[in-house]
Amino acid sequence: MIGTGYPIDRRQFLGDGAKLSIAASALGVLPGVPAARAAQETAGPRKAPPFILDSHVHCGGTEAWVQDMVRTYRPRNARACVLTWMKDMDLMKKAIAGHPDVFIGYGRVDLDNVNAVREVETFKKNGFLGMKFHSPQKDYDDPSYFQVYRLCEEYRMHMLFHTGISSHRVSDEPQWGSSSRMRPMFLDTICRQFPRVTVQGAHLGNPWYEEAAEAARWNPTLFFDVTGSTLIKFIKTGRLERMKDVLWWASDEAQNNPHTLKGGPGAGEHIVFGTDEEPAGLASNIERFQRMLGANQVPDEVRAKMWGLTMAKILGIDPNKS
Repeated sequence: MIGTGYPIDRRQFLGDGAKLSIAASALGVLPGVPAARAAQETAGPRKAPPFILDSHVHCGGTEAWVQDMVRTYRPRNARACVLTWMKDMDLMKKAIAGHPDVFIGYGRVDLDNVNAVREVETFKKNGFLGMKFHSPQKDYDDPSYFQVYRLCEEYRMHMLFHTGISSHRVSDEPQWGSSSRMRPMFLDTICRQFPRVTVQGAHLGNPWYEEAAEAARWNPTLFFDVTGSTLIKFIKTGRLERMKDVLWWASDEAQNNPHTLKGGPGAGEHIVFGTDEEPAGLASNIERFQRMLGANQVPDEVRAKMWGLTMAKILGIDPNKS
């Protein structure tokens, strides 16, 4: 079972009162998965909860994409944190104003752009709640980026960093992007330097899962989503239960274990749901996430946090208000 527990601590963003029940519904068994493992994956509650917050969606840039999102997300009572370049800011402002029950605005800036600070300020003034960073020319924890992070901390804008392997297109053109500059442990530095802002790493640092988890273990403001190829890979190789080996600690064991953060969240409480796909990918991402929860025997109250209550707490959103 993924580590759990609910310590009461003023620095903790997870809360203690959310205990949503998740109704039961059977999932199909993947081909090639042994019966015993399949039973594990489908044991316990399996239907998606009444509230979902997708912490990782890229703006599609068109009104048609906006309407596709509304048609897909609204019936599931799902909201999406939409990562938006400056060129699409007006489109997203309009989408948020027209469909506040679906869209949550995040800005996206290039850390190496001389206008990065000014763009963060602009996104904040226009009501965006978070910022996304990707493909830096230096390591994420290089001090030259601290001015941007400091501003996000001042504004209390949640920071989402791509971590781990980065997608790559076949091209003859040289590219700055390198996965080595986006290792999850760089977020440890950022959390320690800027303790009053929440930080999220994408993809659980794929393939540096242990590194990501250990960084989170000592930082109560650090969270990770498991979007991208991670769950696809674990399902394909029949290793979905591996997650509990990576996320192994419980919040209440610190009293007897000096190597666990006192007052910090349990391991599962550091994980948040996300898709990082087009609207049509929501259903398949929900199914994969459910399989992961079942395989690792995650309790219902922790599942509810992972599905959306953690992010709602971070962003100051009432999950019961449309």
